[in-house]
Amino acid sequence: MVNFLRELVNSEVWHLYEPYLVSLLLGGLLGVEREFKKQKEGTPSFGGIRTFILISLLGTVSAHLAAVYNQWFLMVVFGAVTLLVLLAQFLEGLPGLTSEVSALLTFSIGALCYFREFQLASLLAVMVLFVLSFKEQMHRFVKHLTLEDLYAFLKFAAVTVVIYPLLPDRNFHGVNPKEVWTMVVVISSIDFLGYVLTKLIGKRGILVAGFVGGLVSSTAVTATFSPLARLNPSLTREYGAGIVGASAIMFPRMTLLAAIISPYFAKFLLIPSMVAFAFGMLFAYRLTSGKGAEETQVKIENPFELSTAFKFGLFYAFVLFASRNALKYFGNYGLYGVAAISGLADVDPLTLSVSKLYASASVALLPAIIAVLLSAFVNTLFKWFLTLSMGTKELFKVTTPGFIALAVGEAVGVALLWMAGFR
Repeated sequence: MVNFLRELVNSEVWHLYEPYLVSLLLGGLLGVEREFKKQKEGTPSFGGIRTFILISLLGTVSAHLAAVYNQWFLMVVFGAVTLLVLLAQFLEGLPGLTSEVSALLTFSIGALCYFREFQLASLLAVMVLFVLSFKEQMHRFVKHLTLEDLYAFLKFAAVTVVIYPLLPDRNFHGVNPKEVWTMVVVISSIDFLGYVLTKLIGKRGILVAGFVGGLVSSTAVTATFSPLARLNPSLTREYGAGIVGASAIMFPRMTLLAAIISPYFAKFLLIPSMVAFAFGMLFAYRLTSGKGAEETQVKIENPFELSTAFKFGLFYAFVLFASRNALKYFGNYGLYGVAAISGLADVDPLTLSVSKLYASASVALLPAIIAVLLSAFVNTLFKWFLTLSMGTKELFKVTTPGFIALAVGEAVGVALLWMAGFR
């Protein structure tokens, strides 16, 4: 059976039919979503599963004929399909153009299949499916946007386009301005993703809200939930779970940032990070008593504020400069000192700086991991302090085992690396 399948895949027949099979699958995927929406809502709309499959196959056939006979054939057929779709929309008086535009994209996806751009075709199909499937969530997100959110995003986008090309691409005492601004864009983009999720989730369970809010800032979650625990003492355990959960998600986030600079370094940082994450989430889950569905919302500022972006850029440049010089003059202990101090404010700049130092072979693997986790440990201690200073003694007492679990998770992860011989 295996040999038969191997011979089939390598045969000329499979080579000929493969684009059509992939086209049929992707067209059917989009058609199922349109058919489901039509039957669920009971409203008239353009096309269903059969229509989208046929449109995708038409794109594949048109591309095939264009490659054999004339390249203009594909454009002519695409124009004809566009006219037919618009005519159907006009005659049936259908609202909107979502299905119609999706049909034209499906035709293009089918054409890509013939040219064996399967990865691009699949990506486009998934993106279209995402846009079609999350209609309500996207509308809800836009509904919750404020004018300040929009202005902040536009200002950041404009300044990024204008400033980035003007920055010099060379080192000044170990700091490259263009690389610094690149990291500003990366961090702001990741923060914005968490911000979008926070907007989408709305007022949901405390633990879930804390978990999603932690994608942006676990410190912000702590600063939000601690005063709420003072106002709602009966929900102290739930707020404690949200705080610990947000602090736990900080560790996978650090690993993601490290992977942007050095995937090899992130591979080893992943072990202690995931152990700490698992310990923290296990505690947070056990801490909830079933009343976590109480509505709440994390107060997080838009991460695309220019002042926030510039502050991060300056702080990252300073931490990178301080890390290089501390490592140069004081060795690993100097790096640990910078890590501890930077952890009081933010773990992201230190994570990026150490990843860059490791990528340039300026620091060994184990000291680099210890520096990043030390920064996370200090940041965890700071949030622990916030639960007492901004919250209540009861919240401090409730979260204490959770924060200890995070610290133990870090230590266990480092021990596992040590025993495995990664030094």
